[in-house]
Order: sequence, then C-alpha cells, then structure tokens
Amino acid sequence: MNLSRSKWDSFIKCPHCFYLKEKYNINPPSTPGHPINSRVDALLKEDFDNLRAKQEPHPIFKEYNLNFVPYNLDKETLNKYRFNRHGVRAISKKTGIELYGALDDLWLNIDTDEIVVLDYKATSNKKLEDYTKSKRHYHKAYLRQLDFYSYLLKLNNYKVHDTGYWLICNAANGEQNEFKNNLKFKTTLLSYKLKTDYIEDTLVNLNDCLKSDKSPKTGDDCDNCRWYNEKKIKENG
Repeated sequence: MNLSRSKWDSFIKCPHCFYLKEKYNINPPSTPGHPINSRVDALLKEDFDNLRAKQEPHPIFKEYNLNFVPYNLDKETLNKYRFNRHGVRAISKKTGIELYGALDDLWLNIDTDEIVVLDYKATSNKKLEDYTKSKRHYHKAYLRQLDFYSYLLKLNNYKVHDTGYWLICNAANGEQNEFKNNLKFKTTLLSYKLKTDYIEDTLVNLNDCLKSDKSPKTGDDCDNCRWYNEKKIKENG
C-alpha cells in the first residue's frame, strides 16, 4: 500500500471521511485550488535553485542570522522529491506501508551539517498567526506536514535538523495603495521544533482502520461531518 502525506493527514483530521474514501471511494466535498499560491511556490523554487547552483545563501537567511544554504541535491533527485506522484519515499517501520510526500525544497544548516525541512506558504493577512500556537485545524496540519517530511527524510538516513521552517510570503502590505499590475510581498521565516515520535502510532491506527469492517468516528476538526451532523439534527427536529 502507498500512502501520501495528504492521505495520512486526512485520516488524522477525520478517520470517518478517510474510511469512506479508501473503502468505498466516496469523496468529501472538494475545495478549489490555489493557483496564485502555486505560482509563488514555483518562483521561490526558481530563486532557490539559482542560489543552489552557486551555493549562496538566500537573503532571508542573513536576515535571521542563519548559516544556511540551499541543500546541494542533484537536480534529478530534487525534481523527484518535488513531484507530487513520487516525492520522498520510505517504508513505515511498524506497518510496512510505503509513505511518500512531495517537498518544496531542502536547505542545509552549515554549522551542524544537517538537512533543514521547510515549506513555502503564500498568504495575505494583516496580522499573521504563529502556526505553532494557533488552534486552527489547518494550522495544525501545517505542523504535521513538516513532521511528516522530516520523518520521511530520517527513514532515508538523512541527518535532519530538529527545527523546521515555513517561508511565508505575505501580500498584506499596508503601504501599497495601488495595484498597477504588481503585488508586494513581505517574506518572513517561522520556526518549529519538529516532532516525529507519534507518526508510527498514527500509521498503526490508520492500518487498523482500513482493515476494520466498521466505520470509525468522525474527527473533531472535520467541517464536512460537522455540517452533515448539524443538518441531520435540524431535519429531525
């Protein structure tokens, strides 16, 4: 069995919806894509690839006093790691499930000779929340995303730095009063102490869920189930 990071995360968010999808191919309501975010991601990858070729630091590293450079991974492997249908792959120790997830990039901590896990985020918010302290379910998913990437790399015998990062490009620039075919972004880094010790246990639970003939309970953070359950209550008076 192959299991993507997004499927793993969907199980954590709602075992019930995960079960319906994997056992009966019943899809939850889809959400629209984010083409502007994808475009920002693509441009960031170009920026970091140019610096990778020269093994030079990005200005954001200097701003945060980080002795980092883009990790000098060969182009073929990097492209594979970034490709949604391949990504970084590894075998779960407790379940034998093949795991995979597509990365945005990898950096190198020169001081420790460790791989730095990261993800690009594009947004437009007047006041950015600290993902690590937020109670929003999609911010919690951001944390799990970095955890999962870190674990995949560890299973591939990479030496991984214990701190991951989000490179956040925020278009909410209050000084910009006119569009003029241009949008100004402020770029920041947000750090996070990675956690991977819980991942194998979630994979065991996921595997047991798939083997069960009984649908599991809904997740606390599932908007789809919450909407459906509230709808039933109102219909039944």
